[in-house]
Amino acid sequence: MLIVDQSVLDDISRGFSVPAQPKLLLELLKLMAETNPDVNAISAAISKDIAVSATILKTVNSPLYGLSRTVTDIKMSVNYIGIYGVVMLVTGSLLKKSFDPKDCSINLEDFWLFTADIASTAMLIGQRYKPGIANDKFFSLGLFHACGVPVMAMKYNDYQELLDQALTTPKIALTVVEENEYGVNHATIGYYVASSWRLPKDVCQIILQHHDRNFLDRLNGSQGQDLYAVLKLSEQLTSLKHSDCASADWPYVQVKVCELLGIDEETLKTLVTDFTDSN
Repeated sequence: MLIVDQSVLDDISRGFSVPAQPKLLLELLKLMAETNPDVNAISAAISKDIAVSATILKTVNSPLYGLSRTVTDIKMSVNYIGIYGVVMLVTGSLLKKSFDPKDCSINLEDFWLFTADIASTAMLIGQRYKPGIANDKFFSLGLFHACGVPVMAMKYNDYQELLDQALTTPKIALTVVEENEYGVNHATIGYYVASSWRLPKDVCQIILQHHDRNFLDRLNGSQGQDLYAVLKLSEQLTSLKHSDCASADWPYVQVKVCELLGIDEETLKTLVTDFTDSN
């Protein structure tokens, strides 16, 4: 397991505009910490934020969840996908609202569109190949895995240029390119954000290591490796869908990802066709 030195985390907290955990999320976590969480109180807290509530209902009623009836309020959402599932959706919505596009050197709208697509894909892949893991973990990992990117883009005016440069050198992981240029990388910052927002520890750990191309060299049956494999396949499918090119890490992890998920060459081709043809 990769460990981040505390001094590095302290430097991040001082040197970057890291979004603070919103009051709504703090309230929800406090309510969830009770022995018997009150669904009514949790639903009422979420419902007070109209924008977040609208986002939750739109997501829950999407084909992604495949519910047999329309969900019309937050309490119904909690009943259908569970307290943790709704809180993860709230967390994602609040994350997107935490960054000001005017202060960011990348196109945030495109970034969140791409990231949300990875999160949705991860949920579908997770349901299919790793049903024993809570599906909300795949969603939160997909949504938060690159959350350090906008934090970097808030600090460095030339960050988009670095991303463009990294595309021309796919043999070098993006985190290495960032370390060489800035002395810090988005995976470490993302780990800091996810930890401070109290995401599950195993999700935070994979955020920290999601560009580690050797993470699956020794398969050990851990849930962390399952999460990593689903994320990397989701990145690849989403990259092919949006840009018709492979994700930078895919050539280095493809064999192990497919081995872990039990996917053969024909199945992979079918997945690519299914996901790249989807809207």
